[in-house]
Amino acid sequence: MSTDLDPHGEHAVDPAPHLVTDEELAKLIAHDHVERDADRRNVKRILTAAALGGVGLAAIALVVAIFAIAANDKADRSTSVVAAPAVAPAVEATTPTLADSKGIKFEKFSVVDPTLPAVPVGAVKTFKVDVFQHVTQVSKALAPTEVWSFAVNGKYYRGTGVSTPMVVNEGDTVDFTLTNGSSKAMGVNLPHSLDFHSAEVNPGTHYGDLAPGKSMHYRFVAKHPGVFMYHCATKPVLMHTGAGMVGMFIVKPKNLAPVDKELWVTQQEFYIGKPGGDPDMNKMTAKKPDVIAFNGYADQYKDNPISVNANEKVRLYVLNAGPSIWSAFHVIGTVFDRTVIEGMEGHDAQTMNLAPSQGGWAEFTLDEEGTYPFVTHAFGDMVKGALGVLATPNAPASAGHGH
Repeated sequence: MSTDLDPHGEHAVDPAPHLVTDEELAKLIAHDHVERDADRRNVKRILTAAALGGVGLAAIALVVAIFAIAANDKADRSTSVVAAPAVAPAVEATTPTLADSKGIKFEKFSVVDPTLPAVPVGAVKTFKVDVFQHVTQVSKALAPTEVWSFAVNGKYYRGTGVSTPMVVNEGDTVDFTLTNGSSKAMGVNLPHSLDFHSAEVNPGTHYGDLAPGKSMHYRFVAKHPGVFMYHCATKPVLMHTGAGMVGMFIVKPKNLAPVDKELWVTQQEFYIGKPGGDPDMNKMTAKKPDVIAFNGYADQYKDNPISVNANEKVRLYVLNAGPSIWSAFHVIGTVFDRTVIEGMEGHDAQTMNLAPSQGGWAEFTLDEEGTYPFVTHAFGDMVKGALGVLATPNAPASAGHGH
């Protein structure tokens, strides 16, 4: 399978003047979950050991938070606690690294622009969706894997595992064509399909499998506003969705108030098998992802922060595409003024809780100049790559320090 195609239409994220360091982020995340009198001497030892040993940022932050919480709990208890006996961990499949991938060709990573795409012009919204199978990394330290993705209207995200979002307005007619690999360059060698959670159509006639190179076409009316999932429905569905065939379909409600910036984030799991090969179905069945990423690549917005101005109103659309792990989406340093999740409107919220396939949006402002990490608050998942940063242009280098 060819993997030497150039990315199509990639856009760089707006640069932020200050790139937050791993140590700064670790302190930000830890501070969000522990009291100010946490044992600093132990935190310093952990951070120093991590720096010497090459432990990842997310793991550092989690260890810091757990250690400090344990220290506070110890001070509050009047009785001693007997430690539980050690239990030998179960033997699990290992995660191949980049070092294990000699001779494997894969696409070069390019940062995914999180700016929400515009609604297509015209009375009818036309989407030509193409399937492509490609070999790419989904984390810079891990082996490349084969990912199955959707491109929309010629927009590809090669070099990542995310599929292109689609955006319409409530009441729009959607004219949809799916092609299961329009050329040999798409690398398709399997049947695929597409299930729109936003459509009200007969799945028996619209969500059927397509052989490689074949197409299907139909129309539907986007009657319901929300953040919906689209995905391949070919059996086994777990394999196809776990291999990357998931995406975001946004139906904006009528009379939606304007904001200063609209962003999109899809949370997605990856299960790496042999380097450059198919994903690991056993890991999928066991719900043991190697990577949980925002927009198809682990920690990409930690390394390339998203630029957001202080005091501007942001609307952030979030989809948990799964296929199996819940999301607890949270932005450290702010409170969501308004949330709309699965048709339910909320306010003054700290977290968006999303089951696999669920979506919604949050509206908020960043009141001060600074760097604001966003995570899934399920920290065992966050350490696998579900971490990013919103950074204001004048963020101080010491943001989050002094606590």
